Amino acid sequence: MKYNISALSNLLNVSTNTIRRYEKLGYLTPERSRNNYRYYSDPDIQKFMNVRLLRKYGFTHTEIGSMKSNELSGLITAFETRLETIDEEINYLTNLRHRIKDDFVLMKKADASKQPFYIRDCVAFSYVLYQRGEQILKEPERLMTVQDYLHLSPEVQRIYLIRKEDVEKDHIILNAGWAIKMSDLDRFKIKDRAYTERYEKRKSLLSVVKLPVNMKKTGKSLNVKESLLKEPFQYMKEQNLTITGDIIGVVIANVLEEDQEMQYILVGIPIALM
Repeated sequence: MKYNISALSNLLNVSTNTIRRYEKLGYLTPERSRNNYRYYSDPDIQKFMNVRLLRKYGFTHTEIGSMKSNELSGLITAFETRLETIDEEINYLTNLRHRIKDDFVLMKKADASKQPFYIRDCVAFSYVLYQRGEQILKEPERLMTVQDYLHLSPEVQRIYLIRKEDVEKDHIILNAGWAIKMSDLDRFKIKDRAYTERYEKRKSLLSVVKLPVNMKKTGKSLNVKESLLKEPFQYMKEQNLTITGDIIGVVIANVLEEDQEMQYILVGIPIALM
C-alpha cells in the first residue's frame, strides 16, 4: 500500500516536518511520482516505528544511522553498550536520590525539631577545603581535587570547618569546603590527594543553626562564635562536655526568609565528658 505524506503523518500521528526530517536522515526512502510527489510504503512505516523505538531506548540519530549497516553482531554490541550506559545512569540517579532524601530528612528535622541539641555519632567524611576565612585557596592540585569532588560524586556536600586549635586560641576562622561520605569514596573512584582530609566518625553534639548566605550584604561581620557556637558551648558547659576535635557544619539548604537568603547548617561538635 502507498501513502502520501499527509496520509502517513495522520497514520503515525506526527507532523509532515518530522517525516521529512526522517527522510533527510536516511530512514525513509519514498518513491516519487511523475509530478514529484512522495509516496511511502509499508516498509517505510516499519522503518519509522523502529527508529522511534530506538530513540526511546536512548540511541542518538548518529548511532541509529550507523546501525543500518550493522550485522546482528554489531547490533548486539550497540545494545550491550547502551545497557551499560543505562546502568550507569540508574546508579547515578540512585545515588542522587540518596542525597536528596538525606537533605529532605535533615530539612524536615530542622523544621520540626523542638530539641535544639542531640548527641549521636557523626558521619565520616573525606573533604577538601577551598576557603580559609576570607582567603580563597588556589593551589592547582587543590583546585583539581575540588573539581573531582564536584563532578564525580552526586552526593557531594558543602561544609564549613572550624579547627579545634582555633577554638582553643579563641581565634575562630571559618573554613569552607566540599565533602563526600567516606563510604562513597570507592563507589565514585575518588582517591585521597595532597589536600584531602578525613573527618572521622565520632560522638558529637549536633544542632541546626541559621546563617545569612552573604554576611557582607547584611552590613555585619560574621561573629562565628556568637552565631554558631554560643548556644552549643553553653549547653556543653552545663553538661560537663568538652570539645575533642574539629567542628564541622554541613549545609542542609538555602532558603529565602524575610527577603534575606539564609542557609540551614547542621553543626557537629566532637565531644567527651570532662
